[in-house]
Amino acid sequence: MTALVVALPAALVVQTWGSIKDWRSQFLRQPLSATLGQPIDYAGASWTVTRITRLAGSEGNAVVLAEFEALAADPKALGAVPCKVRLSDGSGREWQPTLFADPMVRKQYPEAQQRSLCGGVAFAAAEPGKPARMTASFSIPPAASSLTLSIGLYSALPNHLSVSEPRT
Repeated sequence: MTALVVALPAALVVQTWGSIKDWRSQFLRQPLSATLGQPIDYAGASWTVTRITRLAGSEGNAVVLAEFEALAADPKALGAVPCKVRLSDGSGREWQPTLFADPMVRKQYPEAQQRSLCGGVAFAAAEPGKPARMTASFSIPPAASSLTLSIGLYSALPNHLSVSEPRT
């Protein structure tokens, strides 16, 4: 009976962990390479990453501002689809968007504050025939290099857009 008390929870943990790993492996696995400034069809819309800009942050970090837009025939339909945005570097590190942009972003690019985060709100506010304009900012180590922006709509996973930082 004691062995059952230990074995049953252990079996559940092993089974659950395997399911979680399988579920996670489905996300953002098949990149659709896009070029900065060039539209690409993805998830029922024409997407364009309009800007990827690296700035010196206010606390010794670097800040990356990414701006992108999607022109959808039916923006309201995409309004209910969750969106995942991330930034990664050549070393395999990943960053999620920061909720509040660094003060440097607000100072140098105040128009970025007028854009929504990726997903529902942006599409819900878009008028038919007009692009949904979105933004994301990331706080990263200054030495991070070979950056890639990934945008994935859950309805189109495991495909996702992949745009590399412009080489300077």
